[in-house]
Amino acid sequence: SNLCDEFWAKTQSLKDQAPLDKFHIEPLFARELRTLTVHLFNPRVLEEDIMTFLRRFVDVQGAGRKIIDAEGYWTGKRSYAVRLRSNPGAEGGLLHPPAFFSIGANRGYMYYPGQPLTCRNCGGHGHFQTECREVACRRCGKIGHLAKDCNSALMCNLCGATGHVFKDCPKRARSFADIVK
Repeated sequence: SNLCDEFWAKTQSLKDQAPLDKFHIEPLFARELRTLTVHLFNPRVLEEDIMTFLRRFVDVQGAGRKIIDAEGYWTGKRSYAVRLRSNPGAEGGLLHPPAFFSIGANRGYMYYPGQPLTCRNCGGHGHFQTECREVACRRCGKIGHLAKDCNSALMCNLCGATGHVFKDCPKRARSFADIVK
């Protein structure tokens, strides 16, 4: 992996020079299949909602599976085979899903091999929450203000669209209780 990283860094430094400027170059080693583990603190979040959320950030390969411990009990975690998406503007050229997230009122975290060090407060990379100097809004996800001072349009934390919240999201999976209302 170290050799791949060195080669990728060299390629990136020369990408604007001939003949590389004629090509779109993507690091195949970075888009390899990874096992992404999701842990929601509420185990009753519907699988369809988790998949809808994940598809905003990664290419999910097949269905998730519940992680069972040695005693045969579900740990509350699910694993998914995913491929990270290319993002030329990001460091390393990849879009990384948020390490800490919410689906509706349900909080959770995810981790996978090669995940960058992520701040729980601002979502930035390279530092932990204890070292963070940013003020981050939990409503819109932007830096510089708190949720109580937010003037941004409503934003759904399931599908990422503006104008509605999770409970009104058209992509939200409906539970049996929702259907019989």
